[in-house]
Amino acid sequence: MSTARVWFVTAPRSREAVGLMLETSGFLRGLKPRKRIGLKVHFGEAGNDNHIDPEFVRAAAVAASYYNLQPVQVETTALYRGRRQNAADHRRLAIEHGFGVNRTLAPIEILDGEQGERCYEVPLPSRLVPVARLARGLRRLMYLINLAHFKGHFVVGFGGTVKNLAMGFAAKAGKLEMHSDSKPFVDPERCVSCGECVDYCPHDAIGFYRYIARIGLSCTGCGGCLAVCPQAAIQVKWNSASSTVQLKMAEYARAVLIGRQAFHFNFAVRITPNCDCYPQTENPFTADIGVFGSSDPVACDQAAYDRVRPGLAELYPHLDPGVLLEASEKAGIGTRHYRLEEL
Repeated sequence: MSTARVWFVTAPRSREAVGLMLETSGFLRGLKPRKRIGLKVHFGEAGNDNHIDPEFVRAAAVAASYYNLQPVQVETTALYRGRRQNAADHRRLAIEHGFGVNRTLAPIEILDGEQGERCYEVPLPSRLVPVARLARGLRRLMYLINLAHFKGHFVVGFGGTVKNLAMGFAAKAGKLEMHSDSKPFVDPERCVSCGECVDYCPHDAIGFYRYIARIGLSCTGCGGCLAVCPQAAIQVKWNSASSTVQLKMAEYARAVLIGRQAFHFNFAVRITPNCDCYPQTENPFTADIGVFGSSDPVACDQAAYDRVRPGLAELYPHLDPGVLLEASEKAGIGTRHYRLEEL
């Protein structure tokens, strides 16, 4: 049984973590110089400042440049309505959040086209995901540094390095496929007919019936309506949807890593209940822990998850994040067994 190395730096020293781990691991020394290297970042939604510190991205860019590599920040368009739904607005928002080239030393590229329409297909030996639809710009990148903010997530239980690969590099068609089993519904006792969900829905799937919001057949299951409903009236049947989404995410992460070399970070700081896609800042549900890094994304997620498991279990007792970890291990992208080395 293989065991992966996971490096760890405590929260007070987190600003040292990126350069220290990249140098200790020797990851950059093994890459061919003068090649582009993608720095996978989530820039955060408008109104949400829980995203990772741009200084972490700058540290990765500096380390890559030292080895004569060309760093570029990479992301894809979001599935739901908001400022990340198209490339132009997404870039502007990233700059507003401090990720401009003057600060990070790396330009920004949105890899799936202006509206998320540009993709390429990766065949997989999987009944669940026989073909993964990834952002077309990813084809030009053989090297990746995966900079994930570790936090809670309302479908998976937590979001870390594997989710940052799977959802982060999928084109809109891929995101739709992963979310397709997470169909939300409206609790009529909570709905107050405010119309927030109707205005928000990117697929015009929500209307009113007898003054109660109703979600129709064109719903893609993206989950954005859950974030904007002020009454928490929109819910998901978690026990029937979460496991399928996790299984699909593992397959998409596998597709991303085929033929690529990558190093992965989990920034377990400002650990919020939900994803940075939410349009508002949340308070952390636990204290900052630190930064985990590994060439193995599964081990990196397992190590971070082990540290916050009790808190996540209180937040989402109905979810089992172990499904994603087990599926990712079975998909061959890493191991759940790790040796933690504090730097």
